[in-house]
Amino acid sequence: ALSNLLDNALKFTPEGGQIWLGCRQQEDSAILWVEDTGPGVSEEDLPHLFDRFYRGRNAAAYPGSGLGLAIVQAVADRHNGQVWAENTGQGARFTIELPAA
Repeated sequence: ALSNLLDNALKFTPEGGQIWLGCRQQEDSAILWVEDTGPGVSEEDLPHLFDRFYRGRNAAAYPGSGLGLAIVQAVADRHNGQVWAENTGQGARFTIELPAA
């Protein structure tokens, strides 16, 4: 799941942009995130990003099938976790929260 988020960050971040990976423990959860300085996600696309075969309105310029984020969601669900996306003002952040082992 994390490699898929990183792949998306690499795909959508322009040359010279930045990508950050992070992790931390919060109570009984592990939090992992990928943040980039790409174009971010439109407010219209945010509710649908994790739907199978969904490709955002700007996605036509980028290769992909629309399955990657659905797979990330399925992995998070399988581990009783959650995943979400948010705009940072200078890109996007995708976060996975999983119960600590």
